[in-house]
Amino acid sequence: MCGIAGAFSTSQPMPELTKLVGKIVNSQLPRGPDHQAVVELPQPAGQLVLGHNRLSIIDLSEHSNQPLWDHSRRYCIVFNGEIYNYLELRTELQTLGHRFQTQGDTEVILEAYKAWGKQAWERFIGMFAFALLDTQAGQLWLVRDRFGVKPLFYRLQHGLLAFASSTEALAQHFGLSPNLEYVSRGLFYYVYEDDSDISPYTGLHALPAGHHACVQLSQPSIEPQPYYDLKSRVEQKIQALRGMDEKALLEELETTLHSAVQLRLRSDVPLAVSLSGGLDSSLVAALAAQQHERVVGFCYGHPQAPRSEGPLARELAQKAGIDVHFVWPELSKEHLVQAFEKTLAAQDAPFPTLSILAQNFVYKAARSEGYKVLLGGQGGDEGFMGYRKFFLFQLRYLLAQKQYLELAGFALGLARLLSAELYKLGLFWQNRQRYFGGPAQGNLRLPSVRLALGTDHRQAPWLRQMLDVTRYSLPTLLRYEDRNSMGHSIESRLPFLDYRVLELGLALPVHLKLRHGYGKWALRQMAQGKIPDSIRTARYKRGFDVTQSWLATGLGSHLQEQIQAAEPVLREVLTPNLNLAHTYSPAQMQQQPHRLAEAISLVWLARKLSS
Repeated sequence: MCGIAGAFSTSQPMPELTKLVGKIVNSQLPRGPDHQAVVELPQPAGQLVLGHNRLSIIDLSEHSNQPLWDHSRRYCIVFNGEIYNYLELRTELQTLGHRFQTQGDTEVILEAYKAWGKQAWERFIGMFAFALLDTQAGQLWLVRDRFGVKPLFYRLQHGLLAFASSTEALAQHFGLSPNLEYVSRGLFYYVYEDDSDISPYTGLHALPAGHHACVQLSQPSIEPQPYYDLKSRVEQKIQALRGMDEKALLEELETTLHSAVQLRLRSDVPLAVSLSGGLDSSLVAALAAQQHERVVGFCYGHPQAPRSEGPLARELAQKAGIDVHFVWPELSKEHLVQAFEKTLAAQDAPFPTLSILAQNFVYKAARSEGYKVLLGGQGGDEGFMGYRKFFLFQLRYLLAQKQYLELAGFALGLARLLSAELYKLGLFWQNRQRYFGGPAQGNLRLPSVRLALGTDHRQAPWLRQMLDVTRYSLPTLLRYEDRNSMGHSIESRLPFLDYRVLELGLALPVHLKLRHGYGKWALRQMAQGKIPDSIRTARYKRGFDVTQSWLATGLGSHLQEQIQAAEPVLREVLTPNLNLAHTYSPAQMQQQPHRLAEAISLVWLARKLSS
């Protein structure tokens, strides 16, 4: 896990490009504190500079520092991420006659490209964003992993191409303004990132997930092309699973997820697991404990705090033999403000809830104890229908298909779910606009954005699942995950985002995902005997217990003060005659979650509009 950067121009002098890449590398220091490099690579078509921040995880020697050349000196790469199946690929490549100078996974990418060209990406099990230079062909490949776990941003302006793992230095160099459409969709839908090239800054592009771009240095332009098609892959998987009974399907799931966890335990540095007290992270932790000598978990909560994840994490620790470290700090206003400011800086984008801070505390604690790798459960809800909305999508589908007998049984399970979650009705009502549409009634003057969060009720529910993976849920969650983890120099590994697991999850029949009022039913069956039933059969998930006391303790007043002080800068995005002191008082933000989301967005906007 690292940070990459680069700049190419057919006209600008090398010193200017070197200065730009140096600034990017310096801004990305937390992404790779173990080694930094800025290397000038003159090309026949122009000047190229590559930069790299290294977080050493595999092959800790200096031989795997980047930029890394192949032994022929034709190919060079800067790489962010991990190729988990690098050992298997290395062995295969060696049988084809390829020689290796290092023990790491970066060199495997170079040799794989030499062997298979751009088809090599399809062989990678991992998360990755890299730039690969072919000096003989005069080409620079920019490539991003299937689901966008690792970020990659770029801008091409007046013949200057610049790219990086982070946004801030690029935005500063090009003088870019904050993207108000990005802020608007985040406030109204909680969807910031998606499968497009949208970014927090106008004119700065994200290379979409599952895409690559081949830049011809003689005539630099970027036209991202997809190399991965989730829809067709799932359709193929559905056909492959036809005829398999329930027992065989559950065995296939267990084998696949077990392999995904096993591959992600490869590390030359200490690793741990991130526990949220839910099914997904608990299952990942239990599978890791089966395969690893000693597993340590980090949980935001306290075993004596009943409204936190602590009690459940303690039960898991006892059953699976995991050593859990509880993160439950006593926070003053000073500490809360400091945590908020560091989180906002690391995200370099707005976020709607304080749970992002709680996640940040977990990574901070893990890093302070010497861990550089954390496994987590992100992706389980999207892959196996963990969200309650999928019950509604399936209900609509059965009605449209007139499958009344199946509908009756499904409705009974849905009634059980609703009876167990009546406490959420108030929260649902507060956020009803996100589900039913209609104009946003906020306090900010932002571009009107409308996202079709539903789907054609005649379409199979897995197609709506796919949209959560590619567009409406996972991309934004991955941004939170990546920025928070890398802000503390930690590599976050997500077994549920192994493409084999995710494709299988989408392809499984709905009755193996939604049954008896439970989502993720297949995972619950697989987890039997591995995790406590108090977690396995829970119909709800607590999540990070971030109480509103944080706002009352002093964070609320900090946000309020920041917004009031920036009123002249924010005037263009605020509705006229808005009483800022009242609207964004700690009490209002505690009572109305959308006010808190607006406040965080305004603080971020104020910083960017005034810079």
